This record gives sequence, structure tokens and C-alpha cells, in this order.
Amino acid sequence: MNLEMINSIACGLIALWATWCVLSGKVRDGIIGKIIYSAIAISGFIVMTRNQTLFIGATNAGLTFHVSLCLAGMRHVFMVTYWQGVKCWMCLKLGFKHGLRGRHLGSQPKQVGRRH
Repeated sequence: MNLEMINSIACGLIALWATWCVLSGKVRDGIIGKIIYSAIAISGFIVMTRNQTLFIGATNAGLTFHVSLCLAGMRHVFMVTYWQGVKCWMCLKLGFKHGLRGRHLGSQPKQVGRRH
């Protein structure tokens, strides 16, 4: 097994994962996430089926594949790190009376369970 074969298998598995992300109702990443996953799936399939080396020269499919994976990673970091703060800021600026999940923005979440 050479590096090109391993690369093709990896690109095929990533394309399969991205296709599942687009088609599954369990993945709720919105329109931007679905577009990024679609680009990953299409370019990963092209990289897998075409005979090209990604390490020597940048082809269109390889470049799209790597940029799409980079965008998915950057979006994931943003959603995990900053999204809750941005969402609260947007709720405050737009004047919503209820913030996240029907709670007031200034209130603390209710404790579940017994108090000692």
C-alpha cells in the first residue's frame, strides 16, 4: 500500500462522512455547515476517484478539499468557543425579551436535583 492509496482511502472516508453530515437530520449545522459539508463531500469524492498527487502540485479538487476542511474546522472552533456569547449579544442588541431557550438573559439557569 503506497501513500496515494492511503490518501485515496482517507479522502473517500472523509467524503462519506461529509455526505452523511449533509443528508442526516441529526447534524444541525444550518445552511453554512451543509454547504461546507457538501464541498467537502464533492471534492473528497473527486480526489478519491481521480489519479492525482496532492503532495506535489495543488489541483482544483485537492485545493477545494483542503480549504473546505479548513473552513469546517474554523467554523467548529467558532461555534464551540464564541457562539454563545455572540448569540447573547445579538439577543441584547435586537431587543429580545427572552434569550436562550426562553430564559431571561440576566437570570441563572435553574438547578436540577436536590439541594443540600
